[in-house]
Amino acid sequence: MKMSKTQTVVTTNVEASKFDAKAYIAKMVTKSAAIRQLAVDGKTRVEIAKMLGIRYQHVRNVLITPIKKVVGSGRVGGMEDLTS
Repeated sequence: MKMSKTQTVVTTNVEASKFDAKAYIAKMVTKSAAIRQLAVDGKTRVEIAKMLGIRYQHVRNVLITPIKKVVGSGRVGGMEDLTS
C-alpha cells in the first residue's frame, strides 16, 4: 500500500505531538545537547524544531556550529584559575 505525501506529514505531526519536549530536554544538560542527540537519532532539522517547539534557525545554528573544546581546569571556556 502506497502512502501519499499528505499521509506521511500527518504521521510526522502525530509523532511530534506525542513527544514530551520538556522531559527530553530535562534529561539533557542543555537544549543544544537535546538538538544534537535528536540529530544523531536521525531526525531532520524540521522535525527537531517541531518536536522541541523552537525555530528551525535555532536548530540549524546549533547543528552547524562546532562544539567548543573545554581545556584546562574544566571551567567554562577553559579559563584557568589565575589567582593561585
